[in-house]
Amino acid sequence: MDNITSLEFTYRSAVFYALLRTKVNEGKKHYYITVMNGDLERLLYGHHVICEDESNLWSLTDIADRNVAELKQCIIDALYRRLNAEKAAATAKPSERELLVSI
Repeated sequence: MDNITSLEFTYRSAVFYALLRTKVNEGKKHYYITVMNGDLERLLYGHHVICEDESNLWSLTDIADRNVAELKQCIIDALYRRLNAEKAAATAKPSERELLVSI
């Protein structure tokens, strides 16, 4: 079953949202991005997959367009921060969890 979550990210000093559908293929997580902004969704077209392997994130496709690469990197950075926060919360002591949740 696919897992769908919302992700907030900043691109060119503005806040946007994306939906991430998570699938596991051959032991690797793939995040399929849908940006909740028509112009950015069109910009990202064909470059909407992020792969994760052993805590590393990367684009499934090479990106020649600088604007597309910048957008994708902003999304990857936001996803990386979220995954690290979730990992820290999962390994924190109960008293530390309360602090991490409030951040």
